[in-house]
Amino acid sequence: MRQLSIVWSMITKRLTMWGSPWSFSIEPSNVCNLRCRECFTGMGLSKRKPHFITVEDFSVAINQINATALNLFLYFQGEPYLNPLFIKLIEIAHKNKIFTVTSSNGHLIDYVNAEKTVLAGLDKIIIPLDGYNQESYSAYRNGGSFASATNAIKLISNAKQRLKKRNPVIEVQCLASKITENHLKEIKRIALECGADKFCVKTMQIETERGFETFIPDNQHFSRYTKEHQLKHPVKFCRRIFQSVVITSELNVLPCCYDKEATFILGNLHQESLSDIINSQKAKHFYKEIPFWLPRLKICKNCGG
Repeated sequence: MRQLSIVWSMITKRLTMWGSPWSFSIEPSNVCNLRCRECFTGMGLSKRKPHFITVEDFSVAINQINATALNLFLYFQGEPYLNPLFIKLIEIAHKNKIFTVTSSNGHLIDYVNAEKTVLAGLDKIIIPLDGYNQESYSAYRNGGSFASATNAIKLISNAKQRLKKRNPVIEVQCLASKITENHLKEIKRIALECGADKFCVKTMQIETERGFETFIPDNQHFSRYTKEHQLKHPVKFCRRIFQSVVITSELNVLPCCYDKEATFILGNLHQESLSDIINSQKAKHFYKEIPFWLPRLKICKNCGG
């Protein structure tokens, strides 16, 4: 029904929402062990209090989404493995037969965690590798270790082979920047040699003027911005609000993953059901502010689609 809503809203140019979203993000942790440059959390821009989701709260969220969820992104603003209960969260999602993806910088993945991750039933793990050696890697991943990131890939890959499991699929992602743009083939080779199943290149989201000067690649093909620091392809019609919902570690429901500071809280699962929240007057009022053909909200103006 949500797919039909997208088509109908585009035709009529009036917001219409039927059915429920099918893609969800649940945040295990809103804190991180690295200080990545241009990352909202890493730069210390977040005013949210540090918080880890509990098993009880995670179960509340899963019970609310499992009727319609086709996939679950088990990450949002922090490093998932900092939550000591993270493996248990994967197990719960797997038992509910939800395709589950996480993204980790890999620094907390050791032999034991790698094996537990595979046995828990995680479907996919994204590990960023934004460099080809320690110097290039730490240029963006401030406080990070190139060896730890590559070792995490190896550990997960080896655990899969040892346990004779196909999952999780290991996807290595590299941010295209001035530092990496001429070394992408080398980074891909390193990733695949370490045991990655997939490799992809992503454009960077920039938050500061310094970031434009330091990281925007010379090759415009690898940038989401023009030379004037404007988005090349600003979102003209937002599909995210139809497809997905974010649930923070405190069980606050957000309309979009670009709301990194949790500014637009639609409701809380401790107080209301997800259905009541996404169909509330508060939610409808917010959705009317989302850009259909002209970005109006701050969180929309740096959205890469």
